[in-house]
Amino acid sequence: MEHTRAFLAYDTLCRIAAEIPEDGEQLLEQCEEEAHGLERTLSMFDPDSELSRLCRDIRPGEAVPVSETLYTFLEQNLEICRLSSGAFDPTVGPVVKLWDFLSQTPRIPSAERIRAVLDRVGYQHVRLDRNTRTVTFDLSGIGLDPGAAGKGFALGLTVDRLRQGGVRQAVLDYGGNLFVIGAHQDAQGGTRPWKVAIRDPDNTGSVFGTVQLQDAGIATSSWYEHSFQKNGTVYHHLLDPRTGYPMPLTLKSVSILSSRPVYTDLLSTAFFILGEEEGGVLVDRLRRDSGEMIEYVAVREDGTVAASPGAAFAPA
Repeated sequence: MEHTRAFLAYDTLCRIAAEIPEDGEQLLEQCEEEAHGLERTLSMFDPDSELSRLCRDIRPGEAVPVSETLYTFLEQNLEICRLSSGAFDPTVGPVVKLWDFLSQTPRIPSAERIRAVLDRVGYQHVRLDRNTRTVTFDLSGIGLDPGAAGKGFALGLTVDRLRQGGVRQAVLDYGGNLFVIGAHQDAQGGTRPWKVAIRDPDNTGSVFGTVQLQDAGIATSSWYEHSFQKNGTVYHHLLDPRTGYPMPLTLKSVSILSSRPVYTDLLSTAFFILGEEEGGVLVDRLRRDSGEMIEYVAVREDGTVAASPGAAFAPA
């Protein structure tokens, strides 16, 4: 029997549709409660969240004990930081705030202001100790912004809970982060992978192409979400944490497919910053080392597509 649930969390709409044999509403209620609990841990918009308190109260060199949830989240983030050589970096928040892409009148910050803020950016300044489950910042003023990675992490927890509850078929959408459990069942009782559309970067109301998913998810990073133009140059929100500036536009969008939900968000951002060649190397390396399904679809600035074979990309 199909059960559905929709709720607000992580400043976005979360939807779950699942085939659940029994106690379906109770299981979905547990998923929603867990999502809100995680929000109270990771939200930077809540001054009382565990992450907000950590960033506000920690002193340089102090080892602060944190919950297993927060520790695991930071551990996964820092793994991608290291593998991407800092192309993905959750400490970039101060630079994002400086650019203020959500403003009605965004402006290009001065080089001096960017350099000053970059002094407080760098995942290397965050140290974790698994034995004591503590976090240490080397500098004052370090900010950790979970961004979209929080949605991917939350999605993974929900997928785990549904599977533990015996769910074998479900579709989850957490603010554009999609994950499917199992395969699509047609009217004749047969099964096939779910066909999922990728939006056209140049026309978000239309479809650019499709991929096939089964027990996997997808997330897309693209510069069109938040950007402005100045003197003919496009400035977008996907900033390189190493320079403090938007990446030159060689790609329009990057979609990452993975059997591990948290990878879709983390890697789509890292791939966009690294570019097609280095991004592809990162995906290949992590696929090999982790044993997870990880594929990519990258739309180049000229409209052509680079896709790994396992993505099964089909143009619209």
